[in-house]
Amino acid sequence: MPFQAFHCLDEDEEIKFFDIINTKAKGIGTSLSRFLKRESDNLSWIATQLIIDPNSPLYNKGTLIGKRTKEKHITLQNVYNFLLLLIKNTKIAELPKEKILNITLTYFNCIKELLPVTHIVCLNAFAIAGNIIIPSNYNFVSNQLNIKEVNKRMSSIKIFDWSSEGALKY
Repeated sequence: MPFQAFHCLDEDEEIKFFDIINTKAKGIGTSLSRFLKRESDNLSWIATQLIIDPNSPLYNKGTLIGKRTKEKHITLQNVYNFLLLLIKNTKIAELPKEKILNITLTYFNCIKELLPVTHIVCLNAFAIAGNIIIPSNYNFVSNQLNIKEVNKRMSSIKIFDWSSEGALKY
């Protein structure tokens, strides 16, 4: 980790540097913070995997450090937030991170087959729906998500134009 040390400063110089460092320093963004915590925080790890896994519908659409571009407009913090919506207050949250990742990938890949998964608001809406759909269609004995039932439940949302040009664009 890069750092800078100052030696042999008198008290006034120490105060000046302390003030500059602690009032003008720019903190790291929440996405980068989540990325750095990925080994100690399961949701940060899952969110990171959803962005870097080529099998994920978010692959090449998300940024790990929080700097958005036209192509990568979903931040790691956005993914972390929709994961919270997806699993909060469910038995799914108690599963190992690898199983939660697999369930999330399966669920969002089902959605990707029906609709474009591109906007943060849409991801949040799908996560809120998934908070109800997934636990009621997940077999905890076989560790399998009933994809047919998920597709059946999600097909009703196709009546909306979820694109960036549709009625829900903002």
